[in-house]
Amino acid sequence: MNIRVQERNSAITVAEVQQFVDQGFLVVPGLVRPDEVEAARTEAERFAAGYYPADGVPDDGQLLAVHFPHWVSDVAMSLVRHAGIVDVVSQVAGAHLAHWNGKVKCMQSMLFLKPPGLQGQAWHQDERFIPTRDRSLMGAWIALDDANTENGCLWVVPGSHREGVLHPFRDHGRSDEFDPSDEAYDFDATGAMPVEVSTGDVVFFNGYLLHRSLKNRSNGTRRALVNHYMSAASLLPWMLSKGSEVSTADNRTVVPVTADDPYEWKGYTKPPSRVFVRPRSGAWSAPDPLHVDTSIAVNARIDVVWSTLTAFAAYPEWNAYMLSVVGDAVVGTTLAITTKPTGMDREMAYDVTIAELEAPTLMVWEGGVPDRSEFSANHRFELTADGSVTIVRHHERFTGSKADEVLASISTDLATDFRRFNEALRNESERRQATLPATG
Repeated sequence: MNIRVQERNSAITVAEVQQFVDQGFLVVPGLVRPDEVEAARTEAERFAAGYYPADGVPDDGQLLAVHFPHWVSDVAMSLVRHAGIVDVVSQVAGAHLAHWNGKVKCMQSMLFLKPPGLQGQAWHQDERFIPTRDRSLMGAWIALDDANTENGCLWVVPGSHREGVLHPFRDHGRSDEFDPSDEAYDFDATGAMPVEVSTGDVVFFNGYLLHRSLKNRSNGTRRALVNHYMSAASLLPWMLSKGSEVSTADNRTVVPVTADDPYEWKGYTKPPSRVFVRPRSGAWSAPDPLHVDTSIAVNARIDVVWSTLTAFAAYPEWNAYMLSVVGDAVVGTTLAITTKPTGMDREMAYDVTIAELEAPTLMVWEGGVPDRSEFSANHRFELTADGSVTIVRHHERFTGSKADEVLASISTDLATDFRRFNEALRNESERRQATLPATG
């Protein structure tokens, strides 16, 4: 373990760096000033008011969370680059490494507005979702309100990061307390403790640290902005596209927050000009098993996305879920589709018919069993242009007296597979966009 020599005005000491290495988390009181907190709270109101381009903002403006606010908000970006936060991150993110040099980058931010009565998230580890190659992933959890056991503060298992093991996960079966995300299990939770903090405090935690939050049982909202950082020297094999080499995959939608990014020569992927929003109302109600609804923002023109989506013959070249679609993009055409669902050791083949086609905004195909009153599927791609960005809504609704039975027999996670397809569609469309001559 290598502890770097801090600057004279550093917010933390050598002992606190060691605490992070040993315990997996560290609280730095008052690191974010009151005026910076107030600016972040104001940004939350601006997101709710529709000031920023966002997908999913409800009419009543009641938000649960904003994903990647730093993509569009200067205030959120300033907190990604916050000098005090970067100072701490540059010291602790790789302090377990023998030759740590303090260079870090940020790949994600999330603004949470946890209203009264909202469930928390069960035990989990962030490295399960955002993998690094050197165990350097870490979160900086900025308290925009006092956080305590009543309103759903963080809980941690100190030291649970040390072995660098990702634990198995399962359904938690406690929808009254936790959101629908699964939970990690098969670990010793002895010593689990709440991390109660005041407004402006920042909780830093390692990506392997087991942590959770409970339901907000107070009468007020508990707000927090969470940024995720990692060593700049680690590749980021996150949200891979078909054909990516895991050994060299490197997501470059990142923000270098210290000097001398060793991969600067690769360039950076420009993020979309809009963010993702989760509405507060009904946000964590039980999902409708008969309606799979997903969306994604693509940094490409709508005509480019449309041509990628409807060029069925090229599907095998860029996505690992919908392996083959045989047929033409014409209303009334029967398409022969082959998919490879997540977790299945076999492929699935079925026929559908194109029911609606309105270039470049809508494609609908329908399928089911011969007696459609028993089982029918309506699969829709809806494209919306927002300048140079295209929003793709990809969803499917199932109907019929035997819909539940048929879906249970399939036993696949369609939402996960739709997101796999969406991400591959985005990557391929953005690749095609990049090959086009510049205009203007």
